[in-house]
Amino acid sequence: MTSDPRRDRELASQPRERARRPAELGGLVDDFRHSPEFAAMKRFTRVHGALAEVLPEIARGKVTVVSLRAGVLTLEVADGVLLAELRSTCARQLLTALAQGGTGASRLAWRVARRR
Repeated sequence: MTSDPRRDRELASQPRERARRPAELGGLVDDFRHSPEFAAMKRFTRVHGALAEVLPEIARGKVTVVSLRAGVLTLEVADGVLLAELRSTCARQLLTALAQGGTGASRLAWRVARRR
């Protein structure tokens, strides 16, 4: 959550030795719920739900969501063999599940994870 400069200045201007005025929690929560960060969190929740629905049990821990930008969902897969298998068997089902989930993803970009 990003901080609001106005709120930071207001809190900094309060005296240090006396009791401070509390920040209005309801307003902070409401601001967060209308922020782009919260909307992105909700979209990623839907993406992970679609992945859990479509991917086989063995592949679920080996696929990582990297980004979702401009309708392109980037997925990172543990190895090349699994990537080829998922692209050939699950890609169409995954796009359908993403569309039904309301994620905004219309294309998939696949990549192999780097070894560490």
